[in-house]
Amino acid sequence: MRIETRFAWILAFCFCLGVTIAGTISYRLEARQASDEIKLKADILLETALAVRAYTVDEVAPVMRAMQGSEQFHAPQVPSFAAQNAMRRLTQKFPDYKYRESALNPTNPQDRASDWEVGLLREFEADPKRKELVGEVGSGADQRFYVARPIRMSSAACMQCHSTPAAAPTAMLAKYGMANGFGWKMGDVVALQVVEVPTAPAREKAFNSVQVTIGSLSCVFVLSAAIFLLLLRRHVTHPLELLTRSAHANSLNSQASDASLPIAVGGQFDELNQAIVRLRASVDRALHLFDRAPHAPTGPASAQPSGAVSKPATEAAAPSKAERS
Repeated sequence: MRIETRFAWILAFCFCLGVTIAGTISYRLEARQASDEIKLKADILLETALAVRAYTVDEVAPVMRAMQGSEQFHAPQVPSFAAQNAMRRLTQKFPDYKYRESALNPTNPQDRASDWEVGLLREFEADPKRKELVGEVGSGADQRFYVARPIRMSSAACMQCHSTPAAAPTAMLAKYGMANGFGWKMGDVVALQVVEVPTAPAREKAFNSVQVTIGSLSCVFVLSAAIFLLLLRRHVTHPLELLTRSAHANSLNSQASDASLPIAVGGQFDELNQAIVRLRASVDRALHLFDRAPHAPTGPASAQPSGAVSKPATEAAAPSKAERS
């Protein structure tokens, strides 16, 4: 396998691992940011409705009671009526957002709590310290994030309309009847504020952001990998191929022209090329000197018989008869 191919596989593996980690982290961050954005929008709607309720209680209702008397009743002076109608006008422009005030025993039957809203009211009644509930309803593209807050009976002025039918204004009884909206007590959870915000736009925005991030990283990787592999081919593998062919030819003592001609390599490989050339010249010089050196004759002709040497020595070693006597 070529070096470029190995590096390409290694870079591809590192890229896939890096993109997976970066994409996971980016998606989690974007999803958290989308959730915070949805929660912020819901809080803004709730605070807007609370501001309308507070303005109605502090400014509108006292003036209308002073002008018309306690027996007169007009729905705009009711905080719930004012808040829901104001938010209804707002949701006409933003139909995906919903605001509702529901109760177990409402004055207006249209404000009666649904099944899942009844469950929220029960949770608030069971835990007086709980100030807010959040969650999601629906599924798929219709999934919504909701924020629910309790409405507790904390104003004595409201007891005039919700304590007993006898204390309620005649005009109110004539409009809504005596069957609903009575028997409320101070401190009780009498109603529920619910804001529903769509989650699909924020999550789609987060997903698109992750796609942009991964796409940008992919473009940077492809460009960087292409430049890196090109430079690797230009400055590393191609000079190595030339040096390999030269070294292979020299090792075989090839007399081909490509083995004797100099190779044009640059950078640090030029020093290696010069070392190979010097090694080739040294080997050639050593072989040339070895061929010119004289050699001593070798073979059977150059060896003397053993008997020729041993006989004189034997004669010299033997003593005469006169010397023995």
